[in-house]
Amino acid sequence: MINYSSHIRSFGIKWNIKIEPVYRLLDNADYINNFFEKGEIMLSCFNNFKKNPDEMQGDKEEGHAIVGEFGNGSRNSHVIYEAGLNAFVMSTTSKINDTLIKDFNAVGAIKIKDPSMFAFEIAKKLPYVESGVEGFCNYKSSRVEFLQGEEGKILNSLDFNIPSSYQIFQEITKGIELFLKLDKYEYQNEYRLVWFSNEDIKDSIIVRCPEAIRYCEKIFF
Repeated sequence: MINYSSHIRSFGIKWNIKIEPVYRLLDNADYINNFFEKGEIMLSCFNNFKKNPDEMQGDKEEGHAIVGEFGNGSRNSHVIYEAGLNAFVMSTTSKINDTLIKDFNAVGAIKIKDPSMFAFEIAKKLPYVESGVEGFCNYKSSRVEFLQGEEGKILNSLDFNIPSSYQIFQEITKGIELFLKLDKYEYQNEYRLVWFSNEDIKDSIIVRCPEAIRYCEKIFF
């Protein structure tokens, strides 16, 4: 399962986290130049990932997952579900390699030196967005996640006819489906930025955010 650390803390001790850059690969030099001149950048969504016919750039199962429970008696449960319908998404990579450049027809990249602050500035420009999350994708041989112990017992007891069960389910799964990808994509070393809206997101959006430029660097291959 996934654990998150809030970006806002109030400890009495100063604590720093070493920041690693990520890279947004792009297949058109104009897209890169437009960002550094105007702050324009396009964010996608899971709906678009599913529609992309390119095998390495698209994934028709994005946002889907199966959570199952076992080991707590004879009654075992599983839930097939879809999430991220209300999310703007940006895919980046932590490592650039020749295969990745070829698969994405990349001519260059936006090097994002501080992903969290970059995402925070972008969030200010997005409609109805109040939260977000970032992190590395998890690569597995299937989209099935098994729960054991107490979490498995809770899943087994949920009644989805009761509205509160959906909130409990989200607390158990912790958004694993947002970062779940199959093993064949592992070479992409994807680091994903996700912004949650109060409304469903059905298409990409072009955001103008000059404030995010200072966290980035231009790269051409």
